[in-house]
Amino acid sequence: MSVKKTRIETVLEEEDKYLSESDEKILKEINYSRKQMELDLEQLKEWLKDQHHLPECRLTEKDNFLTNYLTGCKGSLETVKRKLDAYYTLRGKSEVYSNRDPLNEEYRKICDLCYQNILPKLTKNGEILFTSKLATSEIPPNAFCNAMKRMINIGDIALRLAPINKPLIYIVDYDKFTRAHAAIYTPGLIRDTIHIAQNVFPSRIKKIILFNVPSFFDVIVNSLIKPFLSQKLKNRIIVTSGGCEELHKYVDKEVLPKDWQGDYHLSLKEVNDAWNEYETTYRDWFINELSEQTNESKRIDTGSKCLIEDSYFGVQGTLKKLAID
Repeated sequence: MSVKKTRIETVLEEEDKYLSESDEKILKEINYSRKQMELDLEQLKEWLKDQHHLPECRLTEKDNFLTNYLTGCKGSLETVKRKLDAYYTLRGKSEVYSNRDPLNEEYRKICDLCYQNILPKLTKNGEILFTSKLATSEIPPNAFCNAMKRMINIGDIALRLAPINKPLIYIVDYDKFTRAHAAIYTPGLIRDTIHIAQNVFPSRIKKIILFNVPSFFDVIVNSLIKPFLSQKLKNRIIVTSGGCEELHKYVDKEVLPKDWQGDYHLSLKEVNDAWNEYETTYRDWFINELSEQTNESKRIDTGSKCLIEDSYFGVQGTLKKLAID
């Protein structure tokens, strides 16, 4: 007797298929062999054992999580260490990491009102699509913080699903955005979110596409978003008042949902409902391991200059060694 698959099993089964197709292509593109990745993985695990200021959960991370960092950082252990230290350290520094219970009532409400998802299919160039769209123009005042939590929560799950980090296109539809929504954007939350995307997660962002953008939103883009972006990302952000026809210039229709006049058979709501279901299965993990914070009294100060100048954290040392094929 056949058993009907749940909605999330169907979506993620398709996602797993597409996420595994381009691994070898990506490794070749970033000039990183599997042999080197395996050696670096072992070195990274040894390094984590010595970082006593980091939470205990660092010692039980899945290999997929660590190889996502290694491939996302193109094999640079210096960069991986810096970002991993930031990944754990920022939990105690930003409100987007407060109350990580995915069943929190206010959080769940935003998850239903703002569709933030990773779509199941990759583009023909092997890019992941992370999408955001308001389901309604009626959004409560606390929406922005919880929407950012949603983005981070999905990112945390995705980092453990597949071993090879895929390039990313971030798409935001401003169709239902109003002047009232502009008031919920705060410089601190925008700074933290962009900091996480650029300096914490091992993101390889190829494009940021903002479409259906109202004219009054230009002020937010120019004064609150672009100043926090690196020059590379400033060159990759696309802001347009055009609709789906503009989006289709940059992303294949076949991977886009029907909401955006695409050919993919699920709507954004259906994908969002699947992610809602999947996210809540991780509740204990979010409340426990993902809520552990650093103990700064145990951080080793070698007296050397930190790898980056950042008030959030510091990290020293190097591990890189070569593997000769």
